[in-house]
Amino acid sequence: MEGSQKIVSDFLDERGSFIKTELDRLSGQEAVRSYADLMDQFVRSLFFEAGFRENGREAADGGLTVMALGGYGRRELCLCSDVDLMVIHQGKLSDEMKGVISRAIYPLWDAKLEVGHSILTYRECIRLAVTDFRVFTSLLDSRFLLGSRSFYQLFQEAFWSRIQREQPHLLGKFLISRKERAEKYGNEDHFVEPDLKEGLGGLRDLHLMDWMARTYFRCERLEQIKRFAVFSHVGFEELAASRSFLLNVRNRLHLLAKRKEDRLFLSFQNRIAKDLGYADRPHISGPERLMRDLYLHLNRVRYRHDEFLAKSLDMIDPGPAEEALDQLPGEFQILKGNIVLKEGSLFEKNPLIILHALKEANKRGLFLGSGFIWEAEEIIAQRGQDLVDSAEARALFLEILLRPRNSKIVRLALEIGLITLFIPEFSEIRNLPQFGYYHVMTVDLHSLRAMEVLNEISQGFYDRQWPLLRKVFERIEHPDRLFLAALLHDIAKGENTDHAEKGGKMIIRILQRLGVAGEALDVIPFLVKHHLLLVNVSQRRDLSDEKTSVQVAQAIQDKERLKMLFLLTVADSFATGPMARSDWKIVLLTELFVKVRRILERGLLASPDATQEITGKKEALLEALRPEFPVGEVLKLMDQVSSRYFLSAAPEDMVHHFRMALTLGERRHAWVLQRVADAPVTRIIQCTHDRPGLYSKMVGVLTLNNIEILSAHIFTLKNGLAFDIYEVTNPLDRYREAERWEKTLTDVRLALEDRLPLDDLIREKGQSLYAEDYHRPIAKKVKVDNEASDFFTVIEISSATSVGLAYTLAKQIFSLGLNIRFAKVNSDEERLRGVFYVKDAGGQKIYEDDKVAEIRDQLMAAGQ
Repeated sequence: MEGSQKIVSDFLDERGSFIKTELDRLSGQEAVRSYADLMDQFVRSLFFEAGFRENGREAADGGLTVMALGGYGRRELCLCSDVDLMVIHQGKLSDEMKGVISRAIYPLWDAKLEVGHSILTYRECIRLAVTDFRVFTSLLDSRFLLGSRSFYQLFQEAFWSRIQREQPHLLGKFLISRKERAEKYGNEDHFVEPDLKEGLGGLRDLHLMDWMARTYFRCERLEQIKRFAVFSHVGFEELAASRSFLLNVRNRLHLLAKRKEDRLFLSFQNRIAKDLGYADRPHISGPERLMRDLYLHLNRVRYRHDEFLAKSLDMIDPGPAEEALDQLPGEFQILKGNIVLKEGSLFEKNPLIILHALKEANKRGLFLGSGFIWEAEEIIAQRGQDLVDSAEARALFLEILLRPRNSKIVRLALEIGLITLFIPEFSEIRNLPQFGYYHVMTVDLHSLRAMEVLNEISQGFYDRQWPLLRKVFERIEHPDRLFLAALLHDIAKGENTDHAEKGGKMIIRILQRLGVAGEALDVIPFLVKHHLLLVNVSQRRDLSDEKTSVQVAQAIQDKERLKMLFLLTVADSFATGPMARSDWKIVLLTELFVKVRRILERGLLASPDATQEITGKKEALLEALRPEFPVGEVLKLMDQVSSRYFLSAAPEDMVHHFRMALTLGERRHAWVLQRVADAPVTRIIQCTHDRPGLYSKMVGVLTLNNIEILSAHIFTLKNGLAFDIYEVTNPLDRYREAERWEKTLTDVRLALEDRLPLDDLIREKGQSLYAEDYHRPIAKKVKVDNEASDFFTVIEISSATSVGLAYTLAKQIFSLGLNIRFAKVNSDEERLRGVFYVKDAGGQKIYEDDKVAEIRDQLMAAGQ
């Protein structure tokens, strides 16, 4: 074995031993330093083996040095991080040295390392650092590896001399770098699956603090900035712990992914939680515990960074005090958009001044100065009880929460410990994740986001698509109660129980403690207790059934409460994530709200006269069709249709159905497509000859064409026809919708004639799709309910989703001898929830215990 090959082999052995024995023993910070030391030995050995000492004239003459850059340079090297090297020389590089460098670098690739290297004169290097921010920051972390140490020192002196002259120019690049990261990594996707390095609160924020401390405050290490009194509250020990934690998780992620992967995807979270010893507990899973700790560290780093940056900018570029738009309390002034003390230290003042400053910043859309924030956090930690015991402090705190105009101030109140000070119960949901794609924020931030959404509604942020929201908001008599309900609606989520029910009970004492009194003590707990009512009913019940709306109206009883509950539900959905706030779900929610409001406005909490409604609809239908068809034919067809159809279907759908039926002739199928406004949904109004398993065939065909059924109404006529109304997702390719619908229509007709092998095609489709590594553990549930509807047995199914599952369930229900007359299916990347209104072959509900048990057992087994 040649020398370099043996060096590579020895390095790989040592790396394997390091992973096996050291990774579990060392802290994250210790591990990356130890691995960087191992890499140093490897790199030096390769250079020496390549003849660096014997053949490199430049090295002997003191005109060349080899540096480690970036993360490797700062001894923060994770297992699959880039190994960045730079050779700096003076004058022309000899051919001998070029050969040495090549022979030293190539074996690094043989070791499967990601290697970056460059060879520059020191003048070229400094020139590049001034123009390229990435090169500049890499050089800030440079470290001598081998060659001439004195030449390295000369380079460092020249580099820093130039950087001192370029400080104003570089400041803009620091700010742009942070802005670009915020735009790229500040979205919801990166909250569920955070990037440990570049994400907000990630390692890069710590690096930026390091770099600014060196560039502008002549600190060799970040901790040295404590010599400036204004940075004395940074909390470097806590930041060091966060850095070590993030590095530990990053190392595990590299090891698991077998590549330089910095994004903690859901598919990795379970395994890394196990590797780091996060076991499941009764109320929280291991991955959720890991993510809770991770969010704690990310939040800490993010806020310390923001405060550090604000204070640094104050020192680098201090500006004059600004004039307040209206009278600002005398103890404050405004600097760069931040409220600060006009004079003195916060420690010398009454702690109440913290709440006064927050109140003013909330009212004026401002923020607080970084020094003020640091001192406020210290005071809250040390003298917080004084505030809790003060009636004036409680009133100020409540005033901010009841009128949260500035979301940054509410978030700041959380970060400095003010919310958990006055509401200790909130600490149970602090940084609490909800594992999976559905929730894109931790519970605490989700609650704050719900408040922010309500404020956005009040400002008309959603007027273009959902103008009803602001109209409803403006008619609310006490919007303050709504904001408080939004903050507290998930307060019991940290417990393994019905969080809405428990939350409604536990917040009574919280409200009393805060000084809330009177009717609000009934209304706010009611909103919290029922905050899932509208969303559950709208997505799981037949909204065309008058009884559905009547039952909701009976539960709410009051128009004012309905308005607040509607807006709270919308805010909750918007704050939860894209899966919860789809346009279709908001359309359903709005439909339910409007129907319930109409009932409450009429003051009738019972179903209207059905006979009168049917008569009215028949007369309108006859009038609409009279110009096209003989009255006798229309009346004859009406006799074939059930009363349920006339009660459930919309008049315009009836016209389509009757027109298709009266012109069907020898054809067996016809449909009309209608796009739904405000949602990516199409309605299929269909007339066909009924046949067993009609619904399952429609599900199968639409699944094959990547279209999902959201809801389905199926009405069978006495003459053997079926009037159906399906609401389905639009085809994926919006530019080829017509073509896709044409193919779907062909497939439907083939399936109805049993000429399409649906079982085989669905199975092949499932096998052809890429199998994701991530599967959230979702327990399957089947509930058979005979109370929800007067005419149907209602089957509710909740399960982890899979390709073709909706088709499998529909087939299984059909095989049980049940006819589906209404269905609503809600499926996303994780979960399928289906509700099926069924009757048996005799047209009756299913009451027999053994049959109900059979239904439950068969559906539990379906798709396993």
